[in-house]
Amino acid sequence: MADCDLCGVALPTLIPVKVYKPKFVQSYPQGMWQGLCDQCVGAAIIASEEHARTGTCGTAGTCQLCGSIERLYDVPIIRPSFSKGSEKDTAYLCKRCLTSIGQAKAEWDHDKATHSHEHITH
Repeated sequence: MADCDLCGVALPTLIPVKVYKPKFVQSYPQGMWQGLCDQCVGAAIIASEEHARTGTCGTAGTCQLCGSIERLYDVPIIRPSFSKGSEKDTAYLCKRCLTSIGQAKAEWDHDKATHSHEHITH
């Protein structure tokens, strides 16, 4: 089991997203892998499409995924809660992370379509 790096939900399989973290650029110059659940990936893709359609400029701040100080875009997510079951929340992500999430989702879907995950029994 792994926890989604955005909402914290624990799932057996997450979508790997390569994120470039300025804080760790010396240790990981190619980027670090973060795991995101399907719901967070879907919400990020919708937010990215909404940004491209409306052309909003976003707000300044620190990206919740990579930690860089840039223009941020609102991504509505649902966090698990023990008392309420789930709570609506907003994550703030930079354009670079939104682009990485879109690319990761495309690669994930391509891999699922081309590799049949059949179990062979002898």
